[in-house]
Amino acid sequence: MSNFPNSQKLLQWVQSRLYMDRLVQRCFWFTMVLAGMYLAGLLGGRLTGLWGMWFEPWTVALVPGLGVIGALLVSTRPTLGEAAHAVDVQQSTKDLYLTLTMLDDSPGEYKPLVGREAEGRAPRIIPKNVVPLQWERQGLISFAAALVLVLGVVFIPTLDPFGKVAEANQLNDQRKLLEDDKKINELRKAQLAQKDTEADNSDEVQQALEALKLGLSKMKKGDRKANADRIKEHQEELTTIYKDRMNSSEMKKLGSSELWADQKLGATGDQDMFRKMTKELQQGSTETMQHQMEELKDKLERLAKTSDPVEKSKLEREVQKQIQELSDFAGNKAGSQALQAALERAQSAMDSMKQEGLSKEAMEALKESLDVAQQEAQLLAQAARDMKSLDEALGLISQAKSLNADDQLDGEMMAGNMTLEDYEEMYAQLMGMQSGQGGEGDGEGTGGRGMGEGGNVPEDDDAKTDFVDEQSKSQIQQGKILLSLKTKGLSDSGDVKDEEYVKVLGDLKQNIEQVIEQEQIPPGYTEGIKKYFDTLESKGE
Repeated sequence: MSNFPNSQKLLQWVQSRLYMDRLVQRCFWFTMVLAGMYLAGLLGGRLTGLWGMWFEPWTVALVPGLGVIGALLVSTRPTLGEAAHAVDVQQSTKDLYLTLTMLDDSPGEYKPLVGREAEGRAPRIIPKNVVPLQWERQGLISFAAALVLVLGVVFIPTLDPFGKVAEANQLNDQRKLLEDDKKINELRKAQLAQKDTEADNSDEVQQALEALKLGLSKMKKGDRKANADRIKEHQEELTTIYKDRMNSSEMKKLGSSELWADQKLGATGDQDMFRKMTKELQQGSTETMQHQMEELKDKLERLAKTSDPVEKSKLEREVQKQIQELSDFAGNKAGSQALQAALERAQSAMDSMKQEGLSKEAMEALKESLDVAQQEAQLLAQAARDMKSLDEALGLISQAKSLNADDQLDGEMMAGNMTLEDYEEMYAQLMGMQSGQGGEGDGEGTGGRGMGEGGNVPEDDDAKTDFVDEQSKSQIQQGKILLSLKTKGLSDSGDVKDEEYVKVLGDLKQNIEQVIEQEQIPPGYTEGIKKYFDTLESKGE
């Protein structure tokens, strides 16, 4: 064949076109067969609901794709003999080119004659006329079949005679919910990681307290105006933070009178525990709540290991009940939406554990939600500690103002490492000294500097003096009651008798202005306190 280049080129072109035609035909038939199988599977799945969810619009593209793959796998390339035969049939050359393909293996003197004849005809033969590629009809039919399948996928309804569709949809919804909760937990963990929830106070409050301590250390005796300006600046800053924190939902709940009512959570035996949790939160502690969380985790470990259906069912009920009660407590009593949300995610994960195939994912999501809930509880306790520290700081400012008015405020008296508690103790001592200073010189020895005669000082409790006891016993008691109302602790039912209650309330109402001033209540809350006592009086009646 190499001696006959024109004929060789012609046969190679015809050979390629034969191969393409073979591929087109076989791809078409494969596509038709697969389209029929796809339609049968679609109808069976949609009418029974057993595998109808497998058929999505994009899956229709698999039909022609698999048809092409199948055609490539089964189609072989035509030989030169097949190409020569196709030329002979189309040109009616009586096996001229077929004979040419066999000349290399055949002896004879007629080789030059056959070759000359084939070479002379080859340039005039057009390969596309020998093997025309007629793919338009097959392509149109294949496109129509694919369109029918797409319409079937979109419009054929899915029936559910065996309930499998609803079960699959519920499983998918639960899985998606678990994935969403996992993302929320990861995001919240990242946010909480930026806060030191185990510290006594939040960064904002701690900075304000440190600034107050620094400011008090810079007070100068004899410079009352500068001291007063500096004290006012710190008071405004702390009061602003105090009001912002007091207006939060957590502090409103923890400081509301609802906490005095009977708890509606859990069984009667659990009510003491919830009261204890509330008191601890008000004091800035989550010891009992953290214990409950750890107990939940322990039950989850036991639940994952047990194979006893009775024990498993019992543990599931206990965990669900415990999470639900903690969630109700977080929202209704503690007022922490973030803590409640974390516990609700834990409750959702607990529900998902009942779904077959989701128990492992749900267990992981449940543990993550409980971890976040523990951090949220610590953040809530820190907020309560912030309020306590702010309240004490405002009281310290009141002491500083009183000392400054008497020109007794001197920052140089204080050591550099003193805490605010040390300042409070020192200020209290200074204020006590103001109430009983002695005179100088040679006197009777009543406590002032100088040389006295010593001995016991005669006292007369009935003697009248100009001394005013700014912290009389009754006022201190009233202040304690008012302070308890500010921090809103719990009292057991029956602790206060009706007569005592009415008497204390009457005394407080008579001296409310004095007590408010003594306890350093921020100005924005005085009207609310007065209205509160009016409400108590009306309820008592």
